[in-house]
Amino acid sequence: MGGKGPKATRPQKGSSGQERPTIKVLEKAIRILELFSPGKERLSLDQISLETGLPKPTAFRIVKTLERAGFLAYDPEVSSYSLGLKLLELGGLVYESLSLRKAASPEMNRLSERLKATVLLGIIREDHLLYIDKRETHSLIKVSSYMGLKRPPHYGMLGTVLLAFMDPEERARLLKAYPPQKITTASPIDQEEILSRLNKVRELGYFMERGEVIEGVVGIGAPVRDFSGDVVAALGVALMEFQLRELGEEQVIGELLISANEVSKALGYGLKKG
Repeated sequence: MGGKGPKATRPQKGSSGQERPTIKVLEKAIRILELFSPGKERLSLDQISLETGLPKPTAFRIVKTLERAGFLAYDPEVSSYSLGLKLLELGGLVYESLSLRKAASPEMNRLSERLKATVLLGIIREDHLLYIDKRETHSLIKVSSYMGLKRPPHYGMLGTVLLAFMDPEERARLLKAYPPQKITTASPIDQEEILSRLNKVRELGYFMERGEVIEGVVGIGAPVRDFSGDVVAALGVALMEFQLRELGEEQVIGELLISANEVSKALGYGLKKG
């Protein structure tokens, strides 16, 4: 039925004895990318074919595919390829994510222990809320927000905080492209109401939602800033309504704001310049 799909190799055995399925064309593409290293920043098609052992026509097709995707760049003056900007972009995202996670980790652990809540860290990437870390070891609830999960930009306490501190034009664009939808009966969808609450978030420095994502669950989010003062992430806690009553609303908000401030300081916020 239809054309041929990617051709898979015979599954290989890993160190644990489990089979690891592979796809030949991806293996070849990875082999090509791995050729580039310090001292070998530029390679001709002949070099790529020779060093990978791939026939030149095969190497050419893969290289051109990688070039179109931005993973390789071609310089016609010297007839050679180098690594493309797409890899720099992805590498920057990985570095930023790792830096944020490292800075936030101690405070996420502290909040999880102290509040017995699910603790989440998120950023906006490619127009979506992206979860980059989570703690729920001591939480009474389990939130479907695994690392790498993407949600609409306005989703929950983290998305709302990030939108609130965003450039107004960019915020308007995202709200138009991804209009809020009803998740629970408490979820707001009126644009004017949403814009009003975003202004309030900027004034208060945090956001609290009650049952807007999960009924009976309260989410509280706060901004995380970097050395420039820009909001680069949102830190939040999710806990049951009765937990919030037992701990005290002011206590929980205070703990979260302390942690968000500590993470911001770890990223250089507040340091004197010059």
